[in-house]
Amino acid sequence: MSASATSALAVAWADDQPRTRALGDALGGEAVFVTTRLPRRPATAPLRYAGCAVRTWRLLERRRPSCVVVITPPVVALIVAGMWCRFRQRQLVVDCHTGTFHSRRWAWAQPLYRWLLPGCRAVLAHTDEALKLVRRWGATGLLVPDDVPGPADVSPRGQLPGITVLVAGSLDENEPVAEVLAAAALLPDVAFRVTGDPGRVSHAVRESGPPNATFIGLLPLPHFLGEMLAADAVAVFSTDPQIMNRAAFEAVGLGRPLVLSDFAGLRGRFGAAALFAENRPAAMAGALRQALAERPERERRSRLLADELRRQHVIAIDRLREILAGADAPEPGRCVLRITQHPFPADSIVRRDVLELTARGLEVDVVCPANPVGDDEVNNSATGLRVYRIPIRHRRGSVIRYVLEYAAFLVAAFGIASVLSVRRRYAAVQVDNLPDLLAFAGAVPRLRGARLVFTMYELMPEMVAARFPSRIGRVLVTVSRLIESAATRWADHVIVVSEPCLDVLLRRGVRPDRVSVVLNTAPWNATRPALAPRPTEAPTLITHTTLVERYGVHVAINAVALLCPSWPDLTLRVVGDGEQMPSLVRLSRDLGLGDRVVFTGMLPWSKTLAEVSRARIGIVAIIPDGYGQLLLPTKLLEYAWLGIPAVCSRLPAIEAYFSPEAVAYARPGDHEDLAAQVERLLRQPTVAREQAERASEIARDLAWERIRPRYLGALGLELDPPGRMTHDSSRAQLGTEAVASR
Repeated sequence: MSASATSALAVAWADDQPRTRALGDALGGEAVFVTTRLPRRPATAPLRYAGCAVRTWRLLERRRPSCVVVITPPVVALIVAGMWCRFRQRQLVVDCHTGTFHSRRWAWAQPLYRWLLPGCRAVLAHTDEALKLVRRWGATGLLVPDDVPGPADVSPRGQLPGITVLVAGSLDENEPVAEVLAAAALLPDVAFRVTGDPGRVSHAVRESGPPNATFIGLLPLPHFLGEMLAADAVAVFSTDPQIMNRAAFEAVGLGRPLVLSDFAGLRGRFGAAALFAENRPAAMAGALRQALAERPERERRSRLLADELRRQHVIAIDRLREILAGADAPEPGRCVLRITQHPFPADSIVRRDVLELTARGLEVDVVCPANPVGDDEVNNSATGLRVYRIPIRHRRGSVIRYVLEYAAFLVAAFGIASVLSVRRRYAAVQVDNLPDLLAFAGAVPRLRGARLVFTMYELMPEMVAARFPSRIGRVLVTVSRLIESAATRWADHVIVVSEPCLDVLLRRGVRPDRVSVVLNTAPWNATRPALAPRPTEAPTLITHTTLVERYGVHVAINAVALLCPSWPDLTLRVVGDGEQMPSLVRLSRDLGLGDRVVFTGMLPWSKTLAEVSRARIGIVAIIPDGYGQLLLPTKLLEYAWLGIPAVCSRLPAIEAYFSPEAVAYARPGDHEDLAAQVERLLRQPTVAREQAERASEIARDLAWERIRPRYLGALGLELDPPGRMTHDSSRAQLGTEAVASR
């Protein structure tokens, strides 16, 4: 057969699979089943796989299909088909049966699947859980329910005498055969006809069956469907909680009453029609008795569900055809790569940017470290979002620790970005510091035509000077300035997060037309957590930050110590982690505040906001250390967004945007003044509420909805008028702006 004669070839290393045949037919091709005559035993597996690999390669060379649909497991079939498709430049689709992800036999292959599946044209999943997993791995996942047969697919047989239940299966090790036979004994007036290979069941189990249970063996599909159509009810039982039974689709398609094992996945797919039972004889017998008693209603429900499943299958196959035809390949300008050492989705600003782009229909690939805490849920089922996590977590420490950590992430990110840029062409690559050298991780996509945008959340020379005020620190500052200069020259465009940071870069020679100020503000219309009651008898203060000296958590703790005599129920909740944690815990203990200062550690963004929403007052105690005065922390804007009054260090960058009527200012580093401002707000709740309202008004004017055009313009994405905004025109349009630090 010539290459043009076979548009698609579905390949399974199995005797026969109706789903595989249906996939081949649906794509205008055919299905082939590759096997050997060797017995299926662990000892013969290497020889069997080697034989199937050779046969598969020869088959593909002979047919030369334009697309190969390979069924997995086994992973070896995927490797062989993938090698051939890469060699012949053909499209590869993988149909992942549930055993791919949940079978103990194939658990060792998970790293291989995670590596191989993102390179496939499409990955077909049987369940929502599997779909979520493959998309998290970066693959183009598609949920494809089984095809649903109808009466035309049946080889009719005569009516069976009496009341009959067909137990549909293959008698594999994951089927509760003994329990089924025990359930049959509880229904002596019902004939149980059990399909599958009796040789897979021990002689003792077969002999234990009651007289009304008959093993009818493995049947050709039309005869099997004929048995199913003739039965009064169909039972499909399994011990695998992840299974998606093919026989269940067939029973629904033929309008039969259906009983299944009680698993969440099966309920989600067949709950509109089937009855469910635990794998216990009494429960099985009870569900079957109910199915037989409600037969007309159960048949009606199965027919209705069959229509819905057929509709879902048609939609999925049409989508698969579009993918293979290239309809899913984003047009130029629709793909963005984000490289950041801030975890996604835990980092609120990275999360904001990514969700903004995906909401506009762009495909976004994110290369980031593993989250330090559990993920907030991000629904990426329809967004084209792919996240590639590098198993490196940021820990503060010595200079050597920083260098090694940054170097490892840079190398890994460079490799991943290079591979991704070969697979797809990006319109823009956004790279975040720290470190500034990370800008060069986007070298390959930039050389392939992508616009490289470097986001400077921090000014590294100033940070290094504040962090290492020693002789070696001066050397590091010089080195960091050289690296910063190289990175800003290399990038096509630079984003900074504040006007003071912009002024510093302009003094260093960066051209104004190559820099945009994009503030770390949140969307004003984003979902807020419900504000919890704030009872006057138990006031709570909150600060959420990285635990380093610059952010003044020790000042807040000392202020709480002064307030305790007047406010015996006052507590301070500290959300975050960092190198200062041990010393802060010791300070709390030394001041007798062990139960008055609560350290929660790092939390997902949604849980952090929930903590903030329960507080009476937010604390922002930044210390001016040469870098802190450039900052307006994100947490201050979040307090304003949530309507929480704030006590804040009086610093120029903050005063430029928040008046004394909107924020209670305290002298930086002065815990007595901080305590006095907290005391004033606690004793005057009306004043605190009015202050929070004024801060909210300012934050609304500084919200992401006002800032987003500049961000999109910096990326070169002319999606919204007024499009790209220059530095001067954006200042005039936005008026006052907020700046925010990490």
